[in-house]
Formats: sequence, C-alpha cells, structure tokens
Amino acid sequence: MIIAVVSAKGGTGKSTITLNLAGALSIYKKKVRVIDADPQGSIAQWSKIKKQTEPTIIIQSAPVVEKTIKKKSKKYDITIFDSPPTFKKRMKSIMQSSDMLIIPVTPGLADYWSTQKLVDIYLEEKEKKPNLDARLLINRIDRRTRLGKDFRVFLEKLSIPIFMTEIPMRIIYSEAWYAGLTVDRLQPNGNAAKDFRLLSKEVMLWLTKSCMK
Repeated sequence: MIIAVVSAKGGTGKSTITLNLAGALSIYKKKVRVIDADPQGSIAQWSKIKKQTEPTIIIQSAPVVEKTIKKKSKKYDITIFDSPPTFKKRMKSIMQSSDMLIIPVTPGLADYWSTQKLVDIYLEEKEKKPNLDARLLINRIDRRTRLGKDFRVFLEKLSIPIFMTEIPMRIIYSEAWYAGLTVDRLQPNGNAAKDFRLLSKEVMLWLTKSCMK
C-alpha cells in the first residue's frame, strides 16, 4: 500500500509525520519504505545521520517518483511518500500513484483554506480513481487554546474523515531529528511516541479496511 502525506503549503509537518509514522508502523513487522520527494530533502538528510537499524525504513531521495513508485513498491508492505507541497499537476499525479492520502492540517485559517482547495482536487481525482481514500490529520495542535479546542469541529465542514489521533506541538520532534531517531526510539514511553502508536493503529485499521474492499 502506498500512503502519500500531502499538503498544499509548507509548514504543516509533513516530513515529521512521514518519518515518525513509518517508525511506529514498523512495530507491526512490516517492511516500510519512506520516499522523500520533498525538494527540502529533510528525510534524505536525516537518513545520513540515523542511528536506528530497526525497523526497516529505507530512505530514498527522489524528486520525481510518480511514474515508478508502484513498480518499486512491490517489495514493501507499506510505502510512505513525503510529497512536495503543491497545487499543480504533480499533485494529481501523486494522488493517482497512491492508495491513500494523509493530509496534515495545522490550526488556522490559512491552513484551512489551502486544505479546502486540496480536498477539492482530491474529490476530483477520486472520480477517476474511486478507491483513492483520504483522511485529515490535525497536527501541531495546542489544546489549551480556543482554536485548538474548536478546530476539529471546524474541519468537519470539509466532509473528509479525520483521524481521532491529534499530534500536539512538542519539542521532542526537533530533538529526534537531531538524534537521528524516530520519537518511538528516542523516548519509547514519552507522549509523542504514544501519539504515533495511536496514529499507527488507526492507519493499520484503515489499511485493513481498504484491503477488504
């Protein structure tokens, strides 16, 4: 299965979500590959300093992968694709190359508006590829604020399923990049690791349901 983490703008935390979700999914004894197609290449750079050998996460820096992603992904149970932020034709190509889309959204009107446009593209592509599925992921949430408390209700207007798991702002994500580890390896009992384990359970259930279609 190919999961693309997509957004229409930078700053939504795509790379952090891609990397740490891959780490959390590997506990299911799955062969997980990460493809870094974001021009910033953060994950590709991380792969040079990474200190964990298990789980099996293969980092491949590739600016253009859509045409070959299906063929190369047959060796892996799950491929997670960190896509470049774009509204252009390439976004449609990414969607057509993927089975599922995770759309991170950070609280705020700017992110909401860009996500709204991205959802419109998704719904258009879904008409061509009915099995294409998407879910929103609330990221960098601060539940102490009114916006943080109300944002889920606000997002429900987009009529796209939203993961129950929400990813709060935490300094450990920056620390994990620096350490060359995913958060579940850096602090296995920490709250960030627990968040991504919960997210990975939701993703696995989602994958199972998709395979049964």
